[in-house]
Order: sequence, then C-alpha cells, then structure tokens
Amino acid sequence: MVRRVISTIVLVASAGLYTLTAAERATLVLTNGERRSGEVVATGNDSAMFVDGQLRVIENGQEQSIPIDQVAVIDFTGGTPSPLELSRVSPDPNGQTAIMRSGHAQGGKFVNIIRGETLLWDHNGNQEQYPLRDVSRVYLRPQSARSVYNGERDRGGVAVGSGTGTSGTLANGVTVNVLANTVWTDTGITVNAGDRVMFQASGQINYGRSPGQTATADGGAERRSNYPDPSVPVGALIGKVGNNGTPFAIGNQRQALGMPASGRLFLGVNDNERADNSGAFTVIVAKQ
Repeated sequence: MVRRVISTIVLVASAGLYTLTAAERATLVLTNGERRSGEVVATGNDSAMFVDGQLRVIENGQEQSIPIDQVAVIDFTGGTPSPLELSRVSPDPNGQTAIMRSGHAQGGKFVNIIRGETLLWDHNGNQEQYPLRDVSRVYLRPQSARSVYNGERDRGGVAVGSGTGTSGTLANGVTVNVLANTVWTDTGITVNAGDRVMFQASGQINYGRSPGQTATADGGAERRSNYPDPSVPVGALIGKVGNNGTPFAIGNQRQALGMPASGRLFLGVNDNERADNSGAFTVIVAKQ
C-alpha cells in the first residue's frame, strides 16, 4: 500500500504542467494554413494558454508552443466556418473577433485562456470572461483566416461543419418552409435556454423586385442598420425564441447553435420590409 501511494505521488508530481483531467481541445489554425491541435493547458503553476508570446496546446503529453503572430484562429469546434460567419468577423486587419456557439460575434481583443476553460477577452477596455464551451472560434488575424478558409472551400478540401453535425440531411429533423414575405415562421419546436439546435438551409429568395436583389441563407450584398439583425446581410436566414425574442443569425452554418432563451422557435429573413419579397428557404431543424 505504501509503495502504491508513493508511486501515485510521483506520477502527479512528474505531470507538472500537463493536464490530469479532461480539458477543452483547440486547433490552432496557422496563417499558412497548417493546424496544430491538442488540449488547452489547464494545470500546473501556470495554467494560462498564452505565455511569453506563445500559444500552447498539449498533445500526447507533449507541449506544442506556437508564436501568436503565426496563429490566425483558435478553433474550438472544427470544420470550416460559413461565409456568414466570416462576414461577421472584423474587417479591420488588426481587429479581433470571438464567435460564440450561439452565433453571436463579439469584437475586442484576445487576452488569454486560463484553467483550460475560460476565455479572457478585452471589450472596450473591460475584461470579460467566457466559458470555452460557449466559444466557437477566436479570430486573431482576420485577413489570414479568410484567406485560409476561402482557399479550403474553393479546393473543396474541408467540409463546412463543426464535426458534430453532418453535411447531409439532418436525422430526425423537422422541415420548415420559410417564406420570404412572411414576418416570422413558427417552426412548431419549443426550445429551452442552452439547447443545441442544428439548421440546414437551402434555396434562394428575392428581397426586392430590382435585379440582383437575391439572397441565399447567408444573405445578399446589402446591409442595413435597421434590419432585425444588422450584423448580417439582408435576406439572411435568422431566428428568434419567443414572440419578443432578440433575432440571431443562422445562415448556412452547420454547427449547432445554443438557444438564447426558452420558448417557441421562429425563423425568418433579415429584412424590415417583406411585402416585395418572394421565394422561400427550406430549413431542416433538429434539436441535439
């Protein structure tokens, strides 16, 4: 018994920096397109992921350190983001954006990731904390990220998705016809705050009668500050929970979105005048 206890102590002491319990995994998408994956540093005297200009992950007990200026994205969900997600990333070459699994985009500046579970984020000089389970991707260098992801999409080398969904028909999903000239379409689905819901949209709509006023679920070419969700283009597929819920972006992304509230789930198009709209999106909705 004494020998077994001593052996356990030695094992724990020798583990040092490396994780002894399950930790969130992350993929560092480099500016040259390479990827380094592993568990986020979570234990030891220094439990921060970002130290001395290096981002660190642990794979098979070995630490990998990559200079932060070589990292375009810290990715917690995998796959290739949709054009809609990329459109919400800061257009400023020096701007940074955190994309939540709910689809919300938060501008600001990356500070660190601590204890393997919490993102420290600077928003207008105020430090905020987000659980990593709520974070999809952190865009450190938006121009490099767009170049990497758009190049992969053009080559067809990486499927759009989060690794938790599918690019085919969602199993056990409900099909909803979202008319572009209808304010909101009731999906018939009731959700609870925090529920994870997958969406798979197809089709094209017209958000006006003029030539070129067409949109896929990711939206068209125009933006307006008075649209239900001004952060995404006109015509984009959006949702809300409850009659008075705040609209959120859906688009063509295939990762599961966390529901912001409890109530009935509605779908619509991002437009403030729908009388001149035509067409519809066909959306498969599936609760995980």
